[in-house]
Amino acid sequence: MRKIIICSLAALLFSASALSQLPSKIAVAGDSITMGFAADCKYNRYFWDLFCLLGGDQPEHSWFDGNSSNVDSMHDNYKVLDNSISSTKAAAQSGSEMGGGNNNFLVQAQAIVAQSTVADHVEVQLGGNDICNRDCTDPANCSNPVYSNDQWRDSVTAGLDVLVASLPLGSTVYFPGVPRVQDLRAAGLAKQNTSSRIRCENVWSNFNICNIATQGSSLNGESHAERLAALEVIQQDYNAVLTEVANAYNMNSTGQNSRGIEVVSGYVDADTPSAGTTSFSASEIDGGDCFHPSVAGQNKTADVSWSTNTDL
Repeated sequence: MRKIIICSLAALLFSASALSQLPSKIAVAGDSITMGFAADCKYNRYFWDLFCLLGGDQPEHSWFDGNSSNVDSMHDNYKVLDNSISSTKAAAQSGSEMGGGNNNFLVQAQAIVAQSTVADHVEVQLGGNDICNRDCTDPANCSNPVYSNDQWRDSVTAGLDVLVASLPLGSTVYFPGVPRVQDLRAAGLAKQNTSSRIRCENVWSNFNICNIATQGSSLNGESHAERLAALEVIQQDYNAVLTEVANAYNMNSTGQNSRGIEVVSGYVDADTPSAGTTSFSASEIDGGDCFHPSVAGQNKTADVSWSTNTDL
């Protein structure tokens, strides 16, 4: 009997300790994936099919804190542990990049720390547009090439410096990983084979959706095969940089994190499951633009990101 009481007390103490480490508010720096863009769009052949796509964001289906009953979001997972944990994705915006544009990571980080109640757990789901908005993989072939690793690192640290300087002590910044945009053409081609009302290649061409990854023909002198091979390296390099930066900030080896804010990268390597190694199947991308996660894809994103979350 005494042994049972001691074990029960230990379990209670462990639970209390785990709960004390949970955040009180989670926030996200994100792009159209976080905004649930076109998540429940099914078709794109006829003009009435495109109404869903033209509707744009569907934040209720967001992997981060969507309130749809069809999505088991990160916030839902947190609330199972502590229902008082709040969330916000007010800083996130479709089209955002880690480095470029007018709502990049730096700008979103500034918005997050300016909120009246500052979050103590921040997710950073950016990077897909840093690849998709570029015109070539080799700087010799166009004036708008993919960012170099040094440029990418500078963009990551610019926003991170703002967060580690202003988040509450004991906070966590979490980078789930840069998505594998190089796989989405293959998933889209598989998607359009499932229905005559889905024509992915037409939509990609007409709406200029991530041409660097979806265009099957040559682009700025680079064949499709050459671009995909290069994007495979670039996407993995970007994720590896996230891990390098996280490790450097945790050790404060450059003196940029004197307050000891925890910085976590979900990416380990190309063979370890993370958001940066996850591919989407035909059912896990929407039928509107054949590019963004469907409702099933949003759930997969939440599941993978939750699985590498160190708050657990």
